[in-house]
Amino acid sequence: MIEFRVEHILIDDEQPVDVNGVIALLGDHSRQGIEKADARLIGSHARFCKSIQLVKLARDIAPVRIPSQSLDLGRVLQHPLMRLWRLFPSARRRMTYELLRKIGNRFYSKDEYALVQRLPFGLYLKCNSDSDTIRNEYNALQVLEQKTSIPAPRALDIVSPDTGDDDFSYLLMSRVPGTSLATCQDALSDQDCATVSAQLKDCISQMRDIPNPSKMAICNTLGEACRDPRIRDWAPIGPCPDEASFSQHLRFSDEPSRRGHKIVFTHGDLNPRNIMVERTTNSTGARGWRLSGIIDWETAGYYPDYWDYTKSMFESFRWTRRYNNMIEGVFSEFGDYSEELAVEKRAWESGDGI
Repeated sequence: MIEFRVEHILIDDEQPVDVNGVIALLGDHSRQGIEKADARLIGSHARFCKSIQLVKLARDIAPVRIPSQSLDLGRVLQHPLMRLWRLFPSARRRMTYELLRKIGNRFYSKDEYALVQRLPFGLYLKCNSDSDTIRNEYNALQVLEQKTSIPAPRALDIVSPDTGDDDFSYLLMSRVPGTSLATCQDALSDQDCATVSAQLKDCISQMRDIPNPSKMAICNTLGEACRDPRIRDWAPIGPCPDEASFSQHLRFSDEPSRRGHKIVFTHGDLNPRNIMVERTTNSTGARGWRLSGIIDWETAGYYPDYWDYTKSMFESFRWTRRYNNMIEGVFSEFGDYSEELAVEKRAWESGDGI
């Protein structure tokens, strides 16, 4: 038998085909004498699989496809039932969430990039051994719901471990519909990109209008220390009374581009994995895409106004030139951060944030 490694190439919101393992054997598994495919055919198909999907996408983009509707129990549970549920002891809620996590893992599998588990009824469960980031994200989502119209998960419950306990903290939240932009960015037309860009600009503008209730200028949403993988691998920094003291924790702290900025509410990890989009159909039957939500707010806080832009470019080598140009266009509405990005790139090349 000839052995192949199976990898999904996704450019749309279609679900991948279930594969039993990542190693596929090219042979007659039925043992009925069926002739196997020529290995050269499989290799050729692997080289052209993305192009084939793009051709299919171009053919299918005109017909209207009504998106499937799921039971969004997260929205239903947000009010009276969740208030009642939060009256139960945290130990009992923790046990329930641990059970739900196992059930979700069985039905939906585990998220590849983070300790986030999809649950039934339109819910997601996020767990982390660092309770500070969970508390910060819970508060950030509440602030967004109270102060803005930014589409984001609804924070439904939080359970933190007892003092000295090494268990996970849990954040229960509603599911944001759609697919990550990282998965389906090639499926968006130029008009779709313009639509999503305009919506992102509006979200960033709303974020920057959120006042900081803390006496400290640079901090997380709770007024506590900032935590970011970009800075000393999640080590707590601050809170800081001004930008100058914050910049002392960064490389090249005396550069002119490290000072003089407005401090604003910041997402902290605005990359295409955290930007969700969904298909839409207008009254004429034309199809397109729109922003459906922004997720993963654990590093949110109050930072210099260049921070979201430079952080969004931290992994720019992973993304297409088209996406990077779109992000540059989004942030150009708020200022010219080219000098800040140049200093940040020097810091990254020196090993900062790795």
